[in-house]
Amino acid sequence: MRVRAMLPWACVLPVCAALVGCSDAFLENRQSQVTNVDNRLTISGRVCTEVPDRTGFPVKVVLVVDQSGSMCVSDPPGSQGAPGFCEMADALLPNQTTPGRVLALNNLLDQFQREPNVEVALVPFETNVKNPWPNNVGQNASRFGRPDAQLRDQVNMLQSTLGKGTDYQGALAYTYSLIASDIYQTSQTSPQLLPRTRYVVVFLTDGTPFPRCAANDSLGQYADDLNPDLTWADSIGAGNFCNIIDPTTPSVVNGYIPGTDRNQNYQLFSYVNQLMDLRNQYNIGDLRLHTVLLFNQQAVTACGSICQDLYGAYVRYPGGGAPPVPVPNGPASAKAIARWLLQQMAQRGNGVYQEFNDFTGIGNLSLGALDYSSLFSQNVLKTLLVQPLSSEPGPTDRVVDTDGDALVDELDNDFTDPTKYKTNKFFADTDNDGFDDNFEVRHYEDGFRADVPDGRGCDPASPLTLGCTARDTDGDGLSQFAETYLNTRPTLVDSDGDGIPDGMEVRYGLDPLKAQAAGLDTDGDGVPDSEEFKLGSNPIKRDKTYQDINAFQYAITSEVQSNQSVCYDFSVSNLELVTPPNRAGLRQGFNLFKVWFAEAPESGVTSDYGVWKTACVWAQYDPPSVRVPTGPNAPALTNANFINPAQMVDPAQYEAKCVGVSPSKGQTGP
Repeated sequence: MRVRAMLPWACVLPVCAALVGCSDAFLENRQSQVTNVDNRLTISGRVCTEVPDRTGFPVKVVLVVDQSGSMCVSDPPGSQGAPGFCEMADALLPNQTTPGRVLALNNLLDQFQREPNVEVALVPFETNVKNPWPNNVGQNASRFGRPDAQLRDQVNMLQSTLGKGTDYQGALAYTYSLIASDIYQTSQTSPQLLPRTRYVVVFLTDGTPFPRCAANDSLGQYADDLNPDLTWADSIGAGNFCNIIDPTTPSVVNGYIPGTDRNQNYQLFSYVNQLMDLRNQYNIGDLRLHTVLLFNQQAVTACGSICQDLYGAYVRYPGGGAPPVPVPNGPASAKAIARWLLQQMAQRGNGVYQEFNDFTGIGNLSLGALDYSSLFSQNVLKTLLVQPLSSEPGPTDRVVDTDGDALVDELDNDFTDPTKYKTNKFFADTDNDGFDDNFEVRHYEDGFRADVPDGRGCDPASPLTLGCTARDTDGDGLSQFAETYLNTRPTLVDSDGDGIPDGMEVRYGLDPLKAQAAGLDTDGDGVPDSEEFKLGSNPIKRDKTYQDINAFQYAITSEVQSNQSVCYDFSVSNLELVTPPNRAGLRQGFNLFKVWFAEAPESGVTSDYGVWKTACVWAQYDPPSVRVPTGPNAPALTNANFINPAQMVDPAQYEAKCVGVSPSKGQTGP
């Protein structure tokens, strides 16, 4: 299948909006305005996305499972420990030998066992979180793991030791810290995976939080089953627990301070909201919290009066200053309150609420209907742009920038003139400290000087950076010292995922950590910044006159291959050639162009950091006698010419890997 897109005149490809926007300002044909076609170059070729890889789209599932004592009624059979109430409850379902949630979890693990990109964490909770899996501690310990025999054992033992409490707050706090630490760890090692990761939290319980504690014991109105959104009074039977706690009591809630709020709605919702905020804070592909209520009404009815204590006693507040009155059916109130709370949590967590109410429903409990699918999709074009490295856009035409540091030769060639910057036009980093000349000029007020090595950079003689070498570790145009100073990602070409390499944003003083907002036009010239990068104009100067004559023109077609990769045939024309001076005795007039290409999953092309590769092209222009190539077209690029950006960052690499006639082999004149 082929689709043709003429840019900037027409947007046909589905990903065109991410590549370059369409603007009425570019409908005219600029080629007719070009006065000297001899100095124009066209770069064309083919570049392909990688074959889709499902394993590169992690799904991480957190199973938060209630193991409080009431579970032996809500999800019989009960405890397999010493004889007691739970063993008596077993008689309610004599033909069932395994609790419904244990069966459901094992079925879910069977499903995950067949899906190699899925990892799991188990968070059993009652008064506190007990026996989580994987039980790894330490900064670099894995928070998730593939289902194994140990996990199966812990799932099968969920009902063997049941506790007294149902501390939602502690379970949610643990879940938040688990996911947040996993996100942080991934961001340090493989940040490109975060936009491709789906986190799924399943919160399964049979009742309301216990204990609930209120810091204020003097309110005239507290929450009840008819008003579950208000502040809850201390849970009946938990007054001493809420206000006076013996630290030696086995059932103490870890971290609780007597006399303060616990398990109030605002606290629970706050943890859910914080959990969901992680998605935007760290550019996560998807994060959802689902809730499941197991409340076996048949079992509760058969249980009789003892379940009144098991599920809690409740009162109502008639208002008007009247004292609270007992609710005759505590289990029914508990169910109504739990339903409201879990629905609210699922709504805030962009998830689904499920409810199972009887022996049949719980016996057939299934968690597989929830969405655990990966964000996998075919890779498509995210960005294709040409960056000239020998010139910069000027008022009407391109201006020579011999060393490609974005500080044009006019300002980059005089060590004595106080109006100039005391820099060398043949070296992008005159003082060799890891910050290029343009960077140090732009950050002059921060103490940088282009001709004086900066202590924040590389000084091989300094004890702080002894023997250092400034390296561009990801090929985005910034050294590791510049990345550290700017707090950008040294392993990502595009730290904010907006489709523009970090180095290109920094060279114009834009923020590489803040994605380009749709339509943002910094210079107010009517052309969004994202388009100006593609068109070769300056996003921080009003250069409409320049654009009318010199804007780059893109034409792209796509073709899906049998292996589900996508190949793009492209042509970028109206590239103006300039005549840089001699370099180290070599003939003048060499122009260097870099072609950037980024691919991303079609499902998240706008947010994904992209997988980047680059190719480069040499051309020579020294009128009136030298022009290489002699015609308008540079040698065509093939997919093999596109390589990892980190492998194309210095002059020697450009000499060896660019197509066209390089400076060391160029023409020397007639």
